[in-house]
Amino acid sequence: MATNPRELQPIDAYLAELKDPAAKKTLGALRIQLRKLLPGAVETISYQMPTFKVDGKAVAGFAFFKTHCGYYPFSGSVVPALKAQLDGYATSKSGVTFPPDKPLPAKLVKTLVQARLEEIAASGKKPAATKKAATKKAATKKALITERVTDSAVKEATGRDWKGWMRVLDAAGAGELNHKQLVSHLAREVESGWWQQSIAVAYEQARGKRIVGETAATGFQVGVVRTLPVSAHDMWERVATQAERWLGVGATLTLEPGASYEVPKRRGVPGVRGEVRVVKPGQRIRMTWQPDGWKKPATLQLTLVPKARGVSFHVHMEKLPDAKAREAMRQHWSKVLEALA
Repeated sequence: MATNPRELQPIDAYLAELKDPAAKKTLGALRIQLRKLLPGAVETISYQMPTFKVDGKAVAGFAFFKTHCGYYPFSGSVVPALKAQLDGYATSKSGVTFPPDKPLPAKLVKTLVQARLEEIAASGKKPAATKKAATKKAATKKALITERVTDSAVKEATGRDWKGWMRVLDAAGAGELNHKQLVSHLAREVESGWWQQSIAVAYEQARGKRIVGETAATGFQVGVVRTLPVSAHDMWERVATQAERWLGVGATLTLEPGASYEVPKRRGVPGVRGEVRVVKPGQRIRMTWQPDGWKKPATLQLTLVPKARGVSFHVHMEKLPDAKAREAMRQHWSKVLEALA
């Protein structure tokens, strides 16, 4: 006798009712991967879609909508933060859509899950703040996890306060571990994936391995935005035909995916080389950016957003080598946008 889908577990029932065989296969495989990435997570239905929750926090969800599948991290910042990795997919602020017969790559799903877990870990449980503490928090937009999550909260959940975890991890040689290895080490004692990520990030911050503003997925990053009194069309023409004005003196640029470019070295200014990756005329350019002396290229993205009185010019860089480079790029692009205005 056939099983009644309504008698199954919520996600089993959801998948059993799917009529599209490709969607059923793809979302079933996605569920299996999420189970491996989030052992111990609660599987439920939230916002009418299969959802994985860790300690009450929704981490990942998926759904099928007539012609496409969707993945949702239950966050308004995870997808925008990973826009470089998600290029080629239809995205919104809250999710990623893809054809039923073309599943998201396993590596990409893992990146999305890790980014959401880190976001949750960074938010922490916030202690009741006095007026003085609230004022300090407003002035410091991104605080250390050990400042956001109280000693009593971490001790109650994991058996140790922050100092206790620092001592134990130091003794275990955690300073030599990368983030993934550190989380795996913590998993031996801490069951909750949320707390594994929280403690790992807190330790990395405390020992200078991670600076607030750095993420595992995109490394050090920086963004600069200016609203300029020029139409979006005219600004795109400047960007497309006057590369020297924003790339540097002597630069030549062909706006075609795969085209390489180079900016000659000048006195006091290093040369830069890179490759154009994505071009959406009138809207966006994504390219690599590697000055002399950098071992690996960063990712540079320029985006134009039309406004009522001009255009909003967004510059975003990811995978910068360190905090010093981040500040240097912040100053550099601020000057470039001022010159373009």
